[in-house]
Amino acid sequence: MKKNFLFAAFTLLTVFAATAQPSDFEWEKKIKNVKATVKVMSNGELFVLTPDSNESMRYVSQQLPEEYKKDGLKVTFTGWEGKIPPNVRMMGKPLKLECIYVSKTERKKFKLKKSKYTFK
Repeated sequence: MKKNFLFAAFTLLTVFAATAQPSDFEWEKKIKNVKATVKVMSNGELFVLTPDSNESMRYVSQQLPEEYKKDGLKVTFTGWEGKIPPNVRMMGKPLKLECIYVSKTERKKFKLKKSKYTFK
């Protein structure tokens, strides 16, 4: 009985830790009209935005629409760049999107339904 209780408590803590992400970051600066490429990481589940002007920089956003999770998709976005908390390792800087869009050619090439998404 005690083992079941500890397992349930651990599971609840894990779920709460996994869901408390976007609001936990400190948003440093606003970035506008950044041209980037969507890239899939080796695990196949994480997608990052790599700016075309700085290939070594990567952004991670939980707001990236499912439709835009295509390796090689060229996008333009506006949003807030976050600060990585101390003692935390991330695959890229946190990004809070305000809007993200693609060109007409990218929309046709990847057969996308929407060319622009806006977030509040």
